[in-house]
Order: sequence, then structure tokens, then C-alpha cells
Amino acid sequence: MANPIPAHIAQFIAQHHVVSLACHSENEIWAASCFYAFDEQSHRLIVLTKTTTEHGKRMLANPHIAGTIAGQPENIREIEGIQFQAVARCLENEAEKQTALQIYWQKHPLAKLIPSDVWEIAFTRIKHTENKVAFAKKSVWEREFFEHTYHSLPLLAGGAAEG
Repeated sequence: MANPIPAHIAQFIAQHHVVSLACHSENEIWAASCFYAFDEQSHRLIVLTKTTTEHGKRMLANPHIAGTIAGQPENIREIEGIQFQAVARCLENEAEKQTALQIYWQKHPLAKLIPSDVWEIAFTRIKHTENKVAFAKKSVWEREFFEHTYHSLPLLAGGAAEG
């Protein structure tokens, strides 16, 4: 892809394995935590979840979702995470499904034992926060079809970032 996710953001996503998703449909909202595998080349997460789950039903009805990936550090200076917008799609094409499963199984081999539907969570926008380099340092990545592709947000007085 012509607009790669910056290395520091991609590295953070690759180092983790649980995503929190928020989805909505028919005036109902739902959140769920799912194991994932990161497909950096395609700017997406691979998630296994049945279409009959609360979040699966809502993602089928409205594929526009939001989510977070974050660690749980005790020290505020070690906080790092992402917030994102994405489009969820249950993979129906067998070749697409097998490609995604190979990526997922490489990270989670025991998942081969549990039948499930295969989803891609295609990032459209990622906001990365990191306290290690500078307190509350923020950077944003967006897919090419958005006006801006990647930028760092300027710090305001007192260390808070805009956005």
C-alpha cells in the first residue's frame, strides 16, 4: 500500500493481541474484546467471532466501528495505545478467509480448534498516544482516501495535545 502505517504505530499494534471494539445498530451500542492478528500490509486486524454474537450482529448491520488497543501499565509514563475507526467485514470468499486464517493462526495456533467466522477490521483512522517519548504525544494515520494521511498533533501548553 502507498500509505504505510508508521513503524512505531505498526510495532505497537503487532506487540499486542486484544482489541476492544465498539459497534452500534438500531439505536443499540455494544462493546467487545477480541483476540486479533495484525495484517500490517493490508492495514487491518483479523478477528474470529461468530456472526451470532452481539457485536457480530451489529457489525453486520453497521460495519462502521471504533476501537482501542492499549496495555495496562501502572506507571503513567509508560502509557501507550491507539484509538481507531475502521470498517468491519465478515469474510465470505474462501480464498480471502484462508489467507486471513493463516495470519491469525500464526499468532494464535490454538484457534485452529475452534470454528468461527473470520472478520477483517480495516483501519480507516488511527490515533496513537505515547507517554514514553513526550508526555501525551499524539500522532494520527489515515487511509489514503482521506485528505490527510499522517501527522503529529502539536502539543499545547501544559503537555496536552490537540485532537
